[in-house]
Amino acid sequence: MREFELVIDKALKIGLSPEDVIPFNTQVLAECLGFRCGRAGLEVHKILENPLPATLDMYYDWPFPQFITGERYNFLIVRDTTDQEDDVYLVSPDHTTITYIFSVDELTFGKGTLMEVADFGEYAFMTNGVIMIYWDVTLADWREIVASATIPMMRTVCNFKGQAVGGNIVSVWHDCDETFYVWSKIGSMDFTPEQDNEAGYRRCPYGGTVLNVRRIGDYVIGYSSKGVTLLSPVSSPIPTFGFDGLSNIGLINQGAINGDLSRHVYVGEDYILREVALHGELTKNFTVAELGYREYMEELMGEDIIVSYEPSNKDFYIGNSQKTYLLSPYGLTEVKQHPSAVWRSNNESCMIPDTEDSAKHYFCTEIFDMGYKGLKTVFGIETDAMPIVDGEAGIDWAHDLITWDMEHYKPINNMGVASPIVSGNLFRFRLRFGAIYEGSRIGYIKVRYKMTDLRGLRGVYAPGLRGQQNGN
Repeated sequence: MREFELVIDKALKIGLSPEDVIPFNTQVLAECLGFRCGRAGLEVHKILENPLPATLDMYYDWPFPQFITGERYNFLIVRDTTDQEDDVYLVSPDHTTITYIFSVDELTFGKGTLMEVADFGEYAFMTNGVIMIYWDVTLADWREIVASATIPMMRTVCNFKGQAVGGNIVSVWHDCDETFYVWSKIGSMDFTPEQDNEAGYRRCPYGGTVLNVRRIGDYVIGYSSKGVTLLSPVSSPIPTFGFDGLSNIGLINQGAINGDLSRHVYVGEDYILREVALHGELTKNFTVAELGYREYMEELMGEDIIVSYEPSNKDFYIGNSQKTYLLSPYGLTEVKQHPSAVWRSNNESCMIPDTEDSAKHYFCTEIFDMGYKGLKTVFGIETDAMPIVDGEAGIDWAHDLITWDMEHYKPINNMGVASPIVSGNLFRFRLRFGAIYEGSRIGYIKVRYKMTDLRGLRGVYAPGLRGQQNGN
């Protein structure tokens, strides 16, 4: 009886399926833990480390600690649930010196949200909705205030080319509330609105609670609970901001967005992953694209979702304290670390916390029927995954198209071959590893099978060259 082969390689570059429902024989993965989608296939995820001194009292209370990198200053915010306070520190560029700034005591100030920073280089301003902390250039010291005649208490803020833009106003400030955006005078932290509207305020066009503001190119993107808004600087007849709606699907929570000056990735209130991308630095040419992955984002329900950005590889870590997904430029996988913060410093990528789950590295394909519903028998699986320790190849199979038998594994030998002999109509194919070395890559798996039920065939039944219904 003739033997055929099914080559699965595109799935190892695409990773997890972005769609909830897909056709049989689609080259995507259903599960994938411990890997990153790379240019040539699945790469072993590089474990990132915490460079901060071990002597630092590092409490973990999701979504804290935060680590915020700036042009001149790096900030660490640790939530101490024992003493009911948020401790704010300044961190040196080499991470060896930690300088205490202030403790935001919950009994005195109330419980703040995530800290947001407007970074102006030498000057920096931060707020968490209950306190504002800034560098006093004149006194050369950090100052803390809870009220100001010129600055409203807000929960989110950013630097837009020397002008502060914020949102979610929680103090008495004209007729503003949590649904308003505000902006300061150019070159000043003075938000006092005047007739020329250089400093001013405006309600979110969608009426949602403003959760985050971020610069992108020569614009600011405002993320509220009910929509995403483009804030465009206007110079004539007076300097101010124009407002354009980009999406009527809002942000799921404050920390569920991150990125750089050309691209943001965020989790929508509908648990669909989206991106806002700028095409052309000086043009107002934006796209809001649905990336998908609802099935996986819904697994993060129950805690705030934090999106962290690692700029060297352009990777986004999306997760909570128990589960984390990694979106590379090529696709989505799940990783075994669950960071509240990821950053880049001294040519190294860093993470807190840096603990790693002990589960094995593994992945599983989506369903294949080889383009024929009759019975097939799989006789072997090959892979180029090397070097590995305790590698196994496995199969899930179904005979009636409904009821599945799961995870029949056989060891992979030193030639990359395993022999899990299984008959069925539908299959999912698996690899798992006791250990797989950093730097390893998996480019393909090859399934060898025979047609053992020919009743449904008429005429020539030889499949294409790759033995795949949808392959090339």
